[in-house]
Amino acid sequence: MTADAQVYGRGGGLHNDACRPPKQALYSTPGVHTTAAVILDRLKEISFFSDIPDHDLSQIAEIMVEKSYRKGAVIIEERTEAERFFIIYRGKIEITKKFESDEEFVLSVQSDGDFFGEMALLDERPRSATARALEPTIVFETSRKNFETLLYKAPTLAYRIMRELSSRLRETGALLVSHLQQRNRQLYRSHIDTISVVVQAIEKRAAQTSGRTRRVASVAKAIGKGMGLEEEQLMVLELSALLHDLGMLAVPESVLAKPGPLAERELGAIRKHPQIGKEMIKDIPFLEKAIPEIFHHHEKFNGTGYPKGLAGTSIPLASRILAVVDAFESMTNGTPYRDQLSADRAIKEIRKEAGSQFDPEVVGALEKLGSTGNLPAAE
Repeated sequence: MTADAQVYGRGGGLHNDACRPPKQALYSTPGVHTTAAVILDRLKEISFFSDIPDHDLSQIAEIMVEKSYRKGAVIIEERTEAERFFIIYRGKIEITKKFESDEEFVLSVQSDGDFFGEMALLDERPRSATARALEPTIVFETSRKNFETLLYKAPTLAYRIMRELSSRLRETGALLVSHLQQRNRQLYRSHIDTISVVVQAIEKRAAQTSGRTRRVASVAKAIGKGMGLEEEQLMVLELSALLHDLGMLAVPESVLAKPGPLAERELGAIRKHPQIGKEMIKDIPFLEKAIPEIFHHHEKFNGTGYPKGLAGTSIPLASRILAVVDAFESMTNGTPYRDQLSADRAIKEIRKEAGSQFDPEVVGALEKLGSTGNLPAAE
């Protein structure tokens, strides 16, 4: 069984039978086009979409087409082009796979609110399974191209959908995500945008950290560009910046918000966060390139940092950049125990630690951004 087939074999679990209208009202009149407004109302009946704001939901309604299929109709066929993604509005379908013996196996049966054909969004290879209507069925369908547009137009909604798809990908060992990284740079970009949304949601648990990670990512990218990093290196740098403090989720909020100096035990808890962050993402191939950068972002240039005491250029470049930007962001936005500094003053303070705590080359790149007025504005 292919990884694609395994993905097909899991239902979305998005049923909402309470909203099911009478059978005789289920099917569109032949030749009548269903408007985006009608599709919007029907999407609201599906529990997965019920709490999405109308503004975002209307954007997916605009790229969806409603189609009806009779019982027994083949909706997608194995080994044909994969370019459409489907959401079942009303009805029931089965996903089947033919193996070398020519026997056909039923991989799953799906109904109201379930997704299928999702591999069209992630891979350009032919279909590896067939979907057939078990009863008269209405679906909403969209193309890969339209969904890629949605990723940029409505990131919150796209995040919800990608999270559902990601749960399926994890069950197949995340091999398809790794393949996606190599085959489709645009969707690689979308995953970073998705992670950004997740991180921003996490940050809302503490007002003083809201927006912090996005600011770190923005300044880090600017420094990376100034140092001549290639596009892929910049993407890994941004990914690392977004996830560098993921392990802080394990640190009690009372420690993070403490207004005075931390006790040794509290410092110990914070110093564990690079290792915790590494453990949280180590089994996700899409994120594997960012693991060293996340793990070492608290190393110091003179070798006195943690967790491994690396020094100089043995510290990953992205980690050296993050160390500088992390300090700059803390100084310019303040902390519970430190007053806020201006950008110019913060850069001067960081310059004092060049060669000891920080990489002098990275500090120089930050200074150039400041002197030329090219520091990214706070978001």
